[in-house]
Amino acid sequence: MKTVEKKSLSDEQLVHDYLNGSNRSLGMLYERYYTRVYHQCLSYARNHEDAFDLAQDILMKAFSNLETFSGKSRFSTWLFSITRNHCISQAIKLNRKSSEDLSLRHFLLAEGTDGEDYEERCRMEDMELRLEEYLGRLSEDERKILELKYLQNYSVKDLQNEFTLSASAIKMRLLRARNKIEQIHLAQKAA
Repeated sequence: MKTVEKKSLSDEQLVHDYLNGSNRSLGMLYERYYTRVYHQCLSYARNHEDAFDLAQDILMKAFSNLETFSGKSRFSTWLFSITRNHCISQAIKLNRKSSEDLSLRHFLLAEGTDGEDYEERCRMEDMELRLEEYLGRLSEDERKILELKYLQNYSVKDLQNEFTLSASAIKMRLLRARNKIEQIHLAQKAA
């Protein structure tokens, strides 16, 4: 098939073609989405080198798992969900590494791995995975305000500048987003 014809194919058709042996289709998907994935990563990473690394990791991860794309949503939705989740995961890891809480830092870096330490680490990792899932259920604005506040340590003043809202509006949005996370957690727990 000619390149001009390939450009007019939908993302879903390109995925189908790739899964049926067309490596050129993968290149087309890369060309279509690299810049958008990179810019989304840049909004999390805040520097070009880390955004570049994140974008490369995400595209490799997505492309090596194309067979899991079910087609229930648009390809772009699926890809940007992977992008968001990967960036959040990396931000959590980075935030954990730069934590100022010495007791938590000591706990995470402790050399001994007795049964209680191992169980606690597993519990914390499970909580982080659930939190990522819960964040994925929020609206983009709700997720963004929580990520900026708690992962990137923005102050209320910084959030005011970012969202052009009053301090009370920022506090109310933070409260509502936290309450929504709690409701999602309670519903999950009850299920």
